[in-house]
Amino acid sequence: MYRHLKTHLQSSVNQDRRIVLLLGARQVGKTTLLKNTFPHATYINIEKSNYIDIFNSRNLDSISRVIRSEQKQPGASLILDEVQRLDDPGLVAKLIHDELPDISLIISGSSALEISHKASESLAGRKITLQLFPLTFAEMIVQKGRIPLPPAKNQFLVEKKLLNTKTHLAEILMSMRYGLYPEILNIQNPELYLLELVDSVIFKDVYYLNLVKNTKNLYSLLKLLAYQIGQQVNITDLASRIGISRPTVMDYLSILEQTYIVYRLGPYTKKRRDEVGKTEKIYFYDLGLRNGIINDFSPVEYRRDFGSIFENFVINELMKLNSYYANRYNMYYWRTRWGSEVDLVLMKDDKLHAFEIKTRQGTVTKAFINTYPQARTAVITLDNVASLLL
Repeated sequence: MYRHLKTHLQSSVNQDRRIVLLLGARQVGKTTLLKNTFPHATYINIEKSNYIDIFNSRNLDSISRVIRSEQKQPGASLILDEVQRLDDPGLVAKLIHDELPDISLIISGSSALEISHKASESLAGRKITLQLFPLTFAEMIVQKGRIPLPPAKNQFLVEKKLLNTKTHLAEILMSMRYGLYPEILNIQNPELYLLELVDSVIFKDVYYLNLVKNTKNLYSLLKLLAYQIGQQVNITDLASRIGISRPTVMDYLSILEQTYIVYRLGPYTKKRRDEVGKTEKIYFYDLGLRNGIINDFSPVEYRRDFGSIFENFVINELMKLNSYYANRYNMYYWRTRWGSEVDLVLMKDDKLHAFEIKTRQGTVTKAFINTYPQARTAVITLDNVASLLL
């Protein structure tokens, strides 16, 4: 099982005795990654009811007895999984960290909203936060045995030369159709799996955690967003179409983002009068989940939204690798009030990269090139995207 994050995860444990916090959506492979990376670690799943009661008590003696009883070997790391089920995971982690100094602690869960909110103050200065996403395209290809392991230390993708090749086109199209959750590689009926995952994400991770009371409105918002990937999002229009308030839409968006369903891409601007400076775009972390929300698993290459799906796919891949390799690029789109647009802008320090993302061919608008002549520009298409990702 190859995951880009494994090396970083290994090096983060025992770093200045800080707690490692691993976040990510349900079923992206967090537990598998942790168990494979630390096979001798003590693993405790908080979702087991007796563990919830013991750890919520924050009684050091009781917690210590549980840990010692589960311990495989002295000095092994401790993995606490699904910690979002605890009333205050931050205080529990702080207690273990401060009172059991021989234990290297790793905590994991599916809700960044719950965990980060509850743990931020308690673990200030004590934690390293890592995020695991659905498979990257490269991870999927490696796990299918199509290519050997990539180099351990990769240059960031924007520094690669885009080669005109259609290698892995079939896998790219399938990834846009069914997404890149790890389980997709092992099952015969991905459509049923994804439809059940939609229910699990909405009802188990959102409703069960008491984040949203009206899941019908949340689902309506998700469907609207799913039909608008790659477009600027009008919050007032969304609120009007669903029949809820604008602040409620903003709250729902925050919840969807922090439960790893969608993420936002803001506009790049130097505050020029002709540049859009506020309106965001929304993308889905996984296109299989997105297609499940609208119940459309038809081949993407024949769909009217093919261009938007491909744009979401490429931006997802660069977002994931930017995070895994800690490249620090901020990600934006660029648009003028007159309609000139660049799909993706990456900015770090004095480096600026601009990408136009088209299924077949296209150009980076001269309006951007003239405004930012120092930027590196490229067009990403189905013909060259494989060379960008592998």
